[in-house]
Amino acid sequence: MKKINYLFALFLAVPFSALADSAGAKVDIDVHASTLGLGAGFAIPISDNFAGRVNLNKYTYTTSFTSDSINYDASIKLESIGLLADWHLFSGVTHLTAGAIYNNNEFNMTATPVGNYVFNGVSYPASTVGTASASVTFNKVAPYLGLGWSGRASKTGFSFKSDIGVMYQGSPKAKLTATNPLGNAQLAADVAAAEAKMNTDLESYKLWPVISVGLGYAF
Repeated sequence: MKKINYLFALFLAVPFSALADSAGAKVDIDVHASTLGLGAGFAIPISDNFAGRVNLNKYTYTTSFTSDSINYDASIKLESIGLLADWHLFSGVTHLTAGAIYNNNEFNMTATPVGNYVFNGVSYPASTVGTASASVTFNKVAPYLGLGWSGRASKTGFSFKSDIGVMYQGSPKAKLTATNPLGNAQLAADVAAAEAKMNTDLESYKLWPVISVGLGYAF
């Protein structure tokens, strides 16, 4: 998380006007909201039809809920950095995008049962399990393909921006743990079996849909 925060600070400190003058080109900065979180970005034209783009995304959401007599504290952490190339069709506002995203997204959940835990179909009292928690992580580098509409960095002024695409994140990786204060070997085996089933259930979620809307300004 500290790395992402430093990158945000560095991004805000970049002297964009000086960069544009040295490259002989305009710079387009933007703010946006997307399924990857809230973020900011900038694009620099490479030619009349191509532009390089970097965006930073971050959002954290926490919630609590109860299901099957178990209380859950859940945290969704979205953190990513996109390195993208836009091909503007016919030098217009429609662009095809390809690139890679550093994917630091992560889901975490801690459970406290009102009654019993159930792992691998076996019921265990809370005193046997202790605290149970689960986390889901993803491949750190994820290819991205998409389609978007925006003004081009070679034209000054404000522009509305939107993108739709997919990030290939691979099969999510789940980790399920129980503190198991009594050192119960059968409990450990059932937790491992439940974790394996969770990973099997997550195998089909290899694509993360990306939908983004924002406002940019080129100068």
